[in-house]
Amino acid sequence: MPLVRKFDPTTPDGQLIANLARRLLALGTAWPADETATILSDWFLKTLGIDPEGPVYQVDAVPPRLISPDATTEDVTELLLSAGPALHNPHRPDHADEFTVTTDTECCGGDCVTVHLHTASASRARFALAWLRQAGYDATEHNTWTVGEHLLHVRQGVIRDTPTHAPAETHAAQHLWFQGFTSPTIDVYVHAEVTGPTPPVPVAWRPGWLSIDIAAPQDATAKQRKKTATAIADAFRTANWQVDRRGHEALHIHPPLTPQT
Repeated sequence: MPLVRKFDPTTPDGQLIANLARRLLALGTAWPADETATILSDWFLKTLGIDPEGPVYQVDAVPPRLISPDATTEDVTELLLSAGPALHNPHRPDHADEFTVTTDTECCGGDCVTVHLHTASASRARFALAWLRQAGYDATEHNTWTVGEHLLHVRQGVIRDTPTHAPAETHAAQHLWFQGFTSPTIDVYVHAEVTGPTPPVPVAWRPGWLSIDIAAPQDATAKQRKKTATAIADAFRTANWQVDRRGHEALHIHPPLTPQT
């Protein structure tokens, strides 16, 4: 049964396909693997502008929202040093002893960069997470056994845009993520993940509203949980969400009339 050609070689795109076909068909019926790979790689690179050794998102219809630099000690250190007074003591311009950035095989098998914030408050540690995530990194916080110390794991990341028509709980979860409140991955058997707020869920009896409860490590005090709830409420109010406090450790939120980008 004869094949029906499914492209038009008289169009510009069809001519590109025809040129590729000529190069491949010239190899004969048994295409040598090395020569075939060379032809295809060259065609992808020079004709389509796609790096054959590059990431998959090159061919996505919608490009990623954020692509982080490599997760190296140098890149992460440079980014943290640029954070300003929200993270650093302005009286210590060299930021000595504030943090260290290492590659620790005991934390995540060398697959991430480890940031030790030696004396940062919970709010400063949260800012550091937000700062890293807003640069595209996949950053999470893990429990440590040293009082006052915060441990962050930082990996290279690709962050997608949330579609405007996505559910409100998806937009709320993304906002929490960018503000440093959640850590969605866990390195089992290494360090326990620091618990954050529960995922935003619809309130059954209150159409359009979402509920968030403040989860926290078992040793967190009621005062600490209340401060976290206040910080979350402030983060949503700043983004023009409506916020209704439901006690010290829970709140309801409603998205703004105009979705935030």
